[in-house]
Amino acid sequence: SFLWRMRIALLPGGGSHFGGFGRSRGRDKGGEDGKPARSVDGRSSVVRRGKSQNPLGTRSSFARGPRQGSVPGTANNRSLLDILGLGPGGMDSIVPGAPLMAQSLGGAAVIDFGIQLVGWAFAAALKTEKFYDLCGSLAFASTAAMTYASSARLPRQGLITGLVCTWTARLGAFLVRRVFRDGGDSRFDEVKHQPGMFLVYWMLQGAWVWVTALPCFLVNGVASQSALHWGDYASMALWIVGFITESAADYQKSAFKSDPKNKGRFIDTGLWSVSRHPNYFGEILMWCGVAGVAVSMNASPGVSAAACASPLFVTFLLTQMSGIPILEKMADERWGNEAAYQEYKRNTPCLVPRLVPVKKQ
Repeated sequence: SFLWRMRIALLPGGGSHFGGFGRSRGRDKGGEDGKPARSVDGRSSVVRRGKSQNPLGTRSSFARGPRQGSVPGTANNRSLLDILGLGPGGMDSIVPGAPLMAQSLGGAAVIDFGIQLVGWAFAAALKTEKFYDLCGSLAFASTAAMTYASSARLPRQGLITGLVCTWTARLGAFLVRRVFRDGGDSRFDEVKHQPGMFLVYWMLQGAWVWVTALPCFLVNGVASQSALHWGDYASMALWIVGFITESAADYQKSAFKSDPKNKGRFIDTGLWSVSRHPNYFGEILMWCGVAGVAVSMNASPGVSAAACASPLFVTFLLTQMSGIPILEKMADERWGNEAAYQEYKRNTPCLVPRLVPVKKQ
């Protein structure tokens, strides 16, 4: 669950909104009042007239067609929500005139890196890193929510957006609370006084957010999709297992470290008795589940392959670049000479949990 901090090791010297069943949509049937319903033309400007069906399966009139005398896509027809990216035509304000997929991917990048730039400006001026994890959480949640707001709002789009936002809220709150509790992050002690290098850290966070949440942007960028099926439900079940695993592991370690009796000791209880990094295992499972929802869309081989980049990137980052290698090295330096730790390391898998823990001698 410490993924937020781990991505800085890439630098030199760096350590539910669940929809019901939906039908494929090109052009929906008319509303109950006989008026024509919305049509999706492959762009993010989704024109709706009359009552439209939202992902929850209830009738809603939140989005109506253009007012009489106004021209779709012009400034006098855009609300503040649209300009902020939260309305049906919001992404068209950010990446105007592009196809829906391009607006979803490009708009998410603009929002993501825009948040990082603003966060860096305040953090560099105040010489603090306390906004870092907060901006990471905000980037995940805002890009997912805004691409969904400009999508056709189909069940699968609501599902994958809900999964990403739920994970973001839980992990973001955990990390932000920990930073304020500990008073900061020592790995930023020097770089926060160097605005140029500090900016690189923030841009790296932006890249991490965009690649990791890529399956969500892809799903929200496809206007016509099949109904939810077994592939979506299996992927959601995998995500739930990962979410529970990561949450439980984080809670157990936090409780362990808060006990004065455990000062200077390594944790080998609970989930940590069957895996040396159970939180990372849960993290990988969750993003495999998110990617699985995107693959279940059956949009095209290219979209499915791009969606798989997310869990592959997370797995590579955690197991090869930053997470496990750095923590294993720190643990070896701290407890490597202890017989108890040597036995724990010998009998406990690094990542994938052992189904039955080894009994202590």
